[in-house]
Amino acid sequence: MTRARLAIAAMWLLAGSYAAFVGWTLADGYRSAADGKMPTYTDYTPTYAASILVREIPAENLYRPKYMAEAGRRAAVAAYPGITAEQARGVGFAPWMYPPTFILLIAPLAGMPYLLSWFVWIGLTAVPYLAAMRRILPAPLAWPSALAAPPVFFNVIYGQTGFLTGGLIGLGLALLATHPLVAGTLIGLASFKPHFGILIPIALAAGGYWRTFAAASVTVLATIAASVVAYGDDPWFAFIGTALFHLEGFAAGAYNLVPMATVLAALKMAGLPLATAWTAQYATAALMAALVAWAWWRGRRHPDTLGLQSAILCTATPLTIPMTYLYDLVLLVPAAAWIWADMATRRNAGRGEQTVLFTAVAALLGVKYVAAAAGVQTGPLLVATLLFLAARRFRAAVGAKHPA
Repeated sequence: MTRARLAIAAMWLLAGSYAAFVGWTLADGYRSAADGKMPTYTDYTPTYAASILVREIPAENLYRPKYMAEAGRRAAVAAYPGITAEQARGVGFAPWMYPPTFILLIAPLAGMPYLLSWFVWIGLTAVPYLAAMRRILPAPLAWPSALAAPPVFFNVIYGQTGFLTGGLIGLGLALLATHPLVAGTLIGLASFKPHFGILIPIALAAGGYWRTFAAASVTVLATIAASVVAYGDDPWFAFIGTALFHLEGFAAGAYNLVPMATVLAALKMAGLPLATAWTAQYATAALMAALVAWAWWRGRRHPDTLGLQSAILCTATPLTIPMTYLYDLVLLVPAAAWIWADMATRRNAGRGEQTVLFTAVAALLGVKYVAAAAGVQTGPLLVATLLFLAARRFRAAVGAKHPA
């Protein structure tokens, strides 16, 4: 068996292991519920709870803890019919942090049984992600690479939004050169997590992709208008009014830093004061913005480096924002694919560079467990490693064409 076939087989085996573990976790949750123990709740439970709530009362109540807590308990009963009130209270409370545009996506979920809606959610949100990977890599590599990446495991088991953010942004960037208006529409649809788009306007402006910039802007405005038509403007006032409350959660110790792969989380876990951690986070964000602007400006005359520019953007984003969880790192998978594709085609890479790429991606699987056991958050270091590879290869590519 050739090395390539062996790698593909290993990736399929890993993806199958993910599926088996997720299946076992779901079954264990139902066993625990039947035995009177605390069942397994995931991040999908509050999403389903939000869908229940907006079918019955005005959507602005999503941002009120009393109503979301009650909806969460109802979602728990929907997930595990017949559980006791005590078991249902174990779902806890998850604040609703999404803008009202996201409500348009999740509103239909409560029309399905809980488990079916979870499968539908995972399946449909995976479509843009898989499409993005297929645009970047050939079919024999695209599917196993997409499904074996560690962030995929975390996204599926949490029932989170990583497929949507990574897929919409990744596919938009992959279509940038050939379908600029479609690319802008996809990127604009990713604005349901607005902080993940913070560097995209810088990239598009620096690269001169004004049609895509305009299409993304129009899409954002259109989704806002659609949410106002559907739910009124009160949810927007509620969303804006709770933004500071969520930021204050860092000072209150309200967030679990173990699965949070950010500079802020890493420094807090290392024992630094919150003010110092925030300063470092701001400095990192400024550096990332400058790096993205430089790469996309330099890339104007190098259309064949667009993949590396996109990889720089996708890897710089998690280092820029203070709240990025492991499931959000699905955005890194298209970035790693662009780096891999560049290594395999125009500018061949050495064995050491390929080893660094695959090791950094594989190590994402252990970030949560290292943080829990050793109190060290390695996520930002691994993200920075991928960013370094992309930036190094980009600099070599443009430097080779225009030597000093």
